[in-house]
Amino acid sequence: MSRLLGDWRSRSRGPAYEALAQRVRILIREGLLSPDTRVPPERTLAEQLGISRTTVTKAYDMLRAEGRLRSARGAGTVITLPEQAADRPAAPSPGARNERRGAATAQPVVADFTSDLLPVPEARLEEALGSIAGRVAKAFAAQDHEPYGLPELRETVADRYTARGLPTHPSQILITQGIRHSWQLLLRHRARPGQRVLIESPAPPHVMDSIRLHGARPWPVGLGRNGWYVELFSAALHQARPQLALITPDFQHPTGHVMPTEERRLLVRTALRTGTLLVADESASELRLDEGGMPQSLAALGPEGAVALIDSPRAAIGDGVRVGWIRASAATVHRLAVLNSAMGTPGSVPDQVVTARLLASADRLLTERRRSLRQRRAALTSALRQHLPDWRYTTPPGGTTLWVDLGASVSSHLAMTAERHGVRLLSGPRFGTGGTYDSRLRLPYTLGERALQDGVLRLVAAFAETAESSGTSAGSTAAPRPESFRPAEAKPCPLAI
Repeated sequence: MSRLLGDWRSRSRGPAYEALAQRVRILIREGLLSPDTRVPPERTLAEQLGISRTTVTKAYDMLRAEGRLRSARGAGTVITLPEQAADRPAAPSPGARNERRGAATAQPVVADFTSDLLPVPEARLEEALGSIAGRVAKAFAAQDHEPYGLPELRETVADRYTARGLPTHPSQILITQGIRHSWQLLLRHRARPGQRVLIESPAPPHVMDSIRLHGARPWPVGLGRNGWYVELFSAALHQARPQLALITPDFQHPTGHVMPTEERRLLVRTALRTGTLLVADESASELRLDEGGMPQSLAALGPEGAVALIDSPRAAIGDGVRVGWIRASAATVHRLAVLNSAMGTPGSVPDQVVTARLLASADRLLTERRRSLRQRRAALTSALRQHLPDWRYTTPPGGTTLWVDLGASVSSHLAMTAERHGVRLLSGPRFGTGGTYDSRLRLPYTLGERALQDGVLRLVAAFAETAESSGTSAGSTAAPRPESFRPAEAKPCPLAI
């Protein structure tokens, strides 16, 4: 906790307890302290920070009065959020009260930033479709696609892992209908309703939606400006003892972070001690756009069965083919195949045959994809630098999205206003829990260059209107972020949190 608070007094001239409460508010807003996370007792935190217990008590009392902390006898004190910040539409702002009138004059959509889908190359798809009729008929006749998936596709996927330095046998591969289907299968296999499932925060909306639909509870652990606080993840694993944890170590969505190898090792070791199955989403691992290699897969850093990988042909082929896969131990794959069969959700045979054919030329397809994304990323960042220079972000070395700091908590309001300007957005709170990340915006660079440039131009007007109606300066900057106070040397340590 003291590491996350950082140099919390350096910018405050008021009472120490007010400065401490303000720093905790920022940690909550940025998602580094998530709802239901237990904070240290007042005496413990006072000793960690070298301050009086009275100062911590006053800060905690302020946060309790605001609804940001909740205490119960025998259960300690946990993070909560004011009711107004819950996951529901905010009350109409002055600029949104005329939304119905403004809707009549809404402009046609020129940029849909709600989607980060990658299109399937049309020419390649036509070429593959023209040669698969015989193979599809043979697969249907032989029924060799049930329940594990098409044998030739399982072999192709296993060979790709082996070529990347992770020896894999086809028996370790289960073909699914995509990343979401893979995640839902693992949830059903490993997590019981009511249990906690550890995830990163921010995270894609479908991750949290799947957990809630299963009846489990998402347990988010916040990421910092530079990536993962692995000691915070380790503390959460020890505290919650979840059966399942989902990590996206390669170009995390939406931040674009890549987890260093040593942090991966520590995470795998901790998961082994807590009995947690780590699930690593590697669907963006081949989308490195800058020079440099990639760290080892999480599955290569622990014993067989410690990590399950979920992936898809999205990077090379695109999102139009409904195919994905799970790489796990042969025993786990068998159990998942039985579950998949019972659910009646086997994959499409034609899609699997097309995927097997297209993966044969994956290297060429990936070269084309990376070149296109590199150009589109440059178009988006150039437009933002020119027209919205106060928006802050770190250009990721790969992946498909920017995670933008707007400088004020107006993301939800901006999403509503932008609709009238012909731009569709997913607001920051869609990637967190309890209303966090309202100062953030995800902007994918998967659209065409013209759409990206036009979209940013429309966002200039939408943001100015949002700032005016919310009483925020369009050129304002965010409060100092907790990531700024991350120590240069962050050694693993137990956290009372």
